[in-house]
Amino acid sequence: MLYAKRDGNGEIVTLSGSASPGADEIVQATDGEVVAFILKNSSTSLSSNYLNQTDAGMIRIVEDLIELLVKKNLIMFTELPQAAQQKILARNQIRSTFQSGDPLLVDEEDLL
Repeated sequence: MLYAKRDGNGEIVTLSGSASPGADEIVQATDGEVVAFILKNSSTSLSSNYLNQTDAGMIRIVEDLIELLVKKNLIMFTELPQAAQQKILARNQIRSTFQSGDPLLVDEEDLL
C-alpha cells in the first residue's frame, strides 16, 4: 500500500509504504496524481516502490496476453522457453483451482 501526505492545496507532497502522522491517506499506485508525483520527483526508491506496487497487475496482463496469443495461434506455447512454460503452467493450475468470486483470490485494486 502507498500512503500520501498532502499540502494545504491538496497536492501530494510525500508518498510512503507505511502510514505515518499526516501520511495516512491510502492511494492507489495507478492513480494519475500518484504517477505524476513519482515522475516529478523521480526518486529511485519511490520509483522502485511504484514498480513493486504494480507488478502483480502487470503479471496478470502478461499471462492473459500469452493465453490470447496462443488461443489465436499467433504463437505456440512450446516456442516459449522451458522455464517460462513451467512458470505459466504452475500459475494457470493454481488460478484454475479457484472459482471466480472466491474470497481467496483478490485483484490488486482490492488490496490497495
